[in-house]
Amino acid sequence: MATRTDDRQQVSVSIFRKRLRKFRKIKRGYYSFVILLTLYAVSFLLPVLVNNKAIVVRYEGKTYWPLLHFYPSTTFGLDSGEEPDYRELRATLAENGRGFALMPPYPFHPNESLLDLPGEPPHHPSRAHWCGTDNRGRDVFARLLYGFRISISFALITTLVAYAVGISIGAMLGYFGGRFDITVQRFIEIWSSMPFLYTMIIISSILQPNFALLVLVLTLFGWMGMTYYVRGEFYR
Repeated sequence: MATRTDDRQQVSVSIFRKRLRKFRKIKRGYYSFVILLTLYAVSFLLPVLVNNKAIVVRYEGKTYWPLLHFYPSTTFGLDSGEEPDYRELRATLAENGRGFALMPPYPFHPNESLLDLPGEPPHHPSRAHWCGTDNRGRDVFARLLYGFRISISFALITTLVAYAVGISIGAMLGYFGGRFDITVQRFIEIWSSMPFLYTMIIISSILQPNFALLVLVLTLFGWMGMTYYVRGEFYR
């Protein structure tokens, strides 16, 4: 029994290696995958690379970490009790010599409205704002970077959840079979005929759209295709 299991594992590994070698031969697809994976990994460092909060502030001999904690302006000798503008604070500390503020390389947040820029938004690309600003004064380059991370995360989570549900249901259908298989198959046929667009409109009118809700709705309509493949493999 153990020998059969080991043989199956070796066959699975060899098939995976063959497919991986075949994929590596497709240069455009392979290098595109590597670049996309690298960019996605780097996107998790965006709070340190693209942000309007200082990474570290040194003021009157004390060290503060604004990325991890909230500090009111009074902490740094300012009058307001709100969170300070760390770009202005950096200039102030450099001028009076009472400390320093280390800012990210691109010191703008995607949801920050830059209303102190000359003229009315949207603004043209400049040395400070590489892609300009939108009609609300938000930095476009920062929004592109954070949007990339959200989009890729959304696609990965939706795919993984849909595959997990589809594989689980397909495995149960193929394993138990009989009336259970027939009943669930009829349900899948009915559910797959539901109009996706109208269902989305109805759900969004009842519930507040958010990240988790979109993942849930897309998963509800995305698991059925994988079910057929897994079910067939179990029957075989």
